[in-house]
Amino acid sequence: MKKLFYIVISVILLFAPGCKKYLDRAPLNNVTVSTFFQTESDIKQFVDGLYSSMVPNMNTPNFDFCSDLNALSPARGDAAFTDLSLGSFNSTSGSISFYWDYSSIRNAYIFFDKVKNIPMTEEARRLYTGSVNYLLAYRYFMMFRAYENVPIVREVLEVNKSDIGSSPKEEVFAEALKQVNDAVANLPSLGPVNRERGRLTKLAALTLKADLLLYTASRYKEAVTGANYQVAADAALAAITEADAKGYGLATSYPKLFIAANQAAADAQKEIILEFVRLQNIATGSSSNYNWRPRHDGIGIASFLGTQELVDMYESTNGKPINKSSLYDPLHPFANRDPRLTHTILYPGNVATTIDASDTWISNTLDPVANNRDYMLSTFNPRDASVSGYINIKYWDRDPVAGGYGSYIVYRYAELLLMYAEAKNEASGPDEKVYEAISKVRNRVSMPLVNASTHPSKADVRALVRNERVVELVGEGKRYWDVRRWGIGEQVQNKPFYSMHISRFNADGSFAGYQDKIYVRTSLTNSSTEALFDIPSGATGGRLMTTGVFNSAKYYVWPIPQSALNSSYTGSLKQHSLWK
Repeated sequence: MKKLFYIVISVILLFAPGCKKYLDRAPLNNVTVSTFFQTESDIKQFVDGLYSSMVPNMNTPNFDFCSDLNALSPARGDAAFTDLSLGSFNSTSGSISFYWDYSSIRNAYIFFDKVKNIPMTEEARRLYTGSVNYLLAYRYFMMFRAYENVPIVREVLEVNKSDIGSSPKEEVFAEALKQVNDAVANLPSLGPVNRERGRLTKLAALTLKADLLLYTASRYKEAVTGANYQVAADAALAAITEADAKGYGLATSYPKLFIAANQAAADAQKEIILEFVRLQNIATGSSSNYNWRPRHDGIGIASFLGTQELVDMYESTNGKPINKSSLYDPLHPFANRDPRLTHTILYPGNVATTIDASDTWISNTLDPVANNRDYMLSTFNPRDASVSGYINIKYWDRDPVAGGYGSYIVYRYAELLLMYAEAKNEASGPDEKVYEAISKVRNRVSMPLVNASTHPSKADVRALVRNERVVELVGEGKRYWDVRRWGIGEQVQNKPFYSMHISRFNADGSFAGYQDKIYVRTSLTNSSTEALFDIPSGATGGRLMTTGVFNSAKYYVWPIPQSALNSSYTGSLKQHSLWK
């Protein structure tokens, strides 16, 4: 690891102060760590420059699309993280370097070394220190989650001392926990009204702590000291208590949480705990305008395509799975379903709406008409074809003029409720508080409440919470890691994935066959106007899209990047035992 650490001078240059005292400062080409830190303003700008290392960026939601929830087109061989999705990654894959980052950790210790010598109020010092504590907690959690055993560094290392080996996962977890506890102690306790969007708060740190503890308790079955389900439940409850005291809660509108034009409104901000902020006229023309946008108008590329497995996880409106619901009709398979399906997936007959009321149309991936770019078998651009028949539009900003400024949510109140429900159920079984937490999330979209009559056992509630995490949080970067901490990779990813296939069921819920046709709405003004459309290969269970590989324990952890191993000039850094 000869170059494991390096000073990112660009951070210093990018955030250097303006020219008010230009003549009093060293020339920019002479800026060094020793000359840059002179005032509190320098500290603030340095910490601001570190935010990109402590708040997940827009690539993070992509991890959901390396799971069983996203369909890949066979023609799309260069799509982001395809190797993670299909299980074809190894130590030389670019994707697995995503979290291997020690430059930000070095910068954190540069900060600790310099902040103690700069005059400022204790309140300001605690804010900056807490932010850097959060950075370290986040970076070590991400590396622990991906690689398990990684080097731990607690000082600015010189090059000749930087080649160190990995610490055991238990120590990496402990380091992340220590840093997040320090962040909780140092960061300000602020509500959605008086905090700045995207800034770290005590609540963000409490939520990260709950996330870290729940991940570790579930991934390692409570075998890591300090990480059990009761501790995770207590951490989640502490975060909920802080949130409630500061005026956080569930937003009234579920879909508006993810639509750029609505995200700054008080209703959305009430639920958002931390977000990667992208502002109009600054971040336009990017992911939420292209990747999440259907191909209907030739602008979007519909990068994220739901699988049938995802669609089938949305219950009927009576709160029952589709194979056990009297409301489910295979000829009208999307009727009487959890409203979050309509908000998240463009399925045949779903009305596509934008913030411009005049720009509305009926999406139909089954319609072979020549100008339908969203048709499953479209030849408009085969690489971007909507091969599954389901287009994920969760973060599509729906702005036909100035699209592309949707902010990505890191944590929100609904996830906190589900964290608590999961941890408490695993710790001691379901109780009224567990049912209440889950019911709050479901009630927002008018789904039936749950209780001891509907879900009496720990196993029942476990299955419910896992399903809720999918239908509530899909597209927010949670599923990839949930699959790994729950140990279900072999079950949900080691298999072929097929395009749209609508199931029929017998009265006892058993499988009875597939539909070859379904009714699709065809009129914007009359919801009952419909027509029958063929499902390509529908009668035989859909068309093969891709085949996932998850047939070994090694897929639960990423290999250490080969580039890092090559840089270990003493050989101190070793590959994970599962990848040797």
